[in-house]
Amino acid sequence: MKIDLSNIPVIDNHCHPFVLGREPEVFAKNFCIGLYPVSEENMKSTIYYQQVINALRKFFNLPETATEEEVVALRNKYAQEDRVNYAHKLFESQNIKGFLCDFGFPISQITNPENKLTDSEIKEYRDACEGYTDIYNIDRIEWVANRIVEEEPSFDEFESRLVKDTKKLVQEKNLIALKSVVAYYTGLDVRPLSRDEFKKGYYLYLYDPDNWEYRKMFHDFIFIKACEICRELDIPLQVHTGLGDTPHCHIVRVNPANLTDALNDPRVMGTTIVLIHGGYPYCEELGMLVNHFEHVYCDCSSFIPFAGIAAYDKLKALLELCPTKKLFFGTDAGLILEGLWFGTMNFKKVYARILEELIDDGYITYEFAMQSAEDILYNNVKRVYKLK
Repeated sequence: MKIDLSNIPVIDNHCHPFVLGREPEVFAKNFCIGLYPVSEENMKSTIYYQQVINALRKFFNLPETATEEEVVALRNKYAQEDRVNYAHKLFESQNIKGFLCDFGFPISQITNPENKLTDSEIKEYRDACEGYTDIYNIDRIEWVANRIVEEEPSFDEFESRLVKDTKKLVQEKNLIALKSVVAYYTGLDVRPLSRDEFKKGYYLYLYDPDNWEYRKMFHDFIFIKACEICRELDIPLQVHTGLGDTPHCHIVRVNPANLTDALNDPRVMGTTIVLIHGGYPYCEELGMLVNHFEHVYCDCSSFIPFAGIAAYDKLKALLELCPTKKLFFGTDAGLILEGLWFGTMNFKKVYARILEELIDDGYITYEFAMQSAEDILYNNVKRVYKLK
């Protein structure tokens, strides 16, 4: 049976601002997800890059004989000279209605916290979406914690200010969720220690911030407090899992299965947790967590689109156990417009193929298939984040 998902509206659960001045000069270098320098030649040889070039060739109605250079040149012309109109055409083609945007990137709060988006850059991003696509704000609790700890306050004062300043951040920036990137700092093996143990770890961290164990206790405490704050404010906490920026993401420590002990902790269980990026490449593990913990949700961002052809196999793996009512669509795209657009296009294409197979094999009905697609692409995000 043929499935067509093209007209279903979309809300992207997790992405980042696209700002012209932040784009690498070489278009191909936008397709690397790490922070180390990469060669243009290597990026052009990735399947993801070739997928986008082919998709743009069709979008621009260019002949199949049009070269890669011709496609990129036309793309740059539209992106630079008529950016707002170009953005609207891309988003309209995929019926993209909203972005849940993490404003903690393209800055790196670990290596260069001062390189934050300017007011003019944020305005540029919002102007490109105005009138067609809604933007919902997300920011990172680590920003708050890092600023406070620089002053080396007492533990009680640090805890009090962390709660107060985070709530203020949520209110002033109208955040619909917080984000934790504990995975970047010390990994997802969050140890739910007692308050007294965290207090001891905090002072040890002030004494020797380069010590791994002390640093871990500090960041694990921030994660636990983030859960408590989000529960009190009744907003979700997005948690980075899996694929991310090299060198900060240790491939073993970012496995979402490492969160099991923390997810069982009473301070965490009452919080709506959204594990983002599908845990890629640990999609099966993430699906199990979402299946077993009622308060845990997930999205498929990052491996769709950055892992290219992985979308089909890994989305199926995630769906082995993950309820479709608890899965959100997302891209993790930013910097360039095309990542958001192609990620949506690719998901619709791949998920339609999966649904067609499941229907033909007699596993699901057409009605369930279409309902699941509408839920993943649009309804689930609106319901869980209480979007108007």
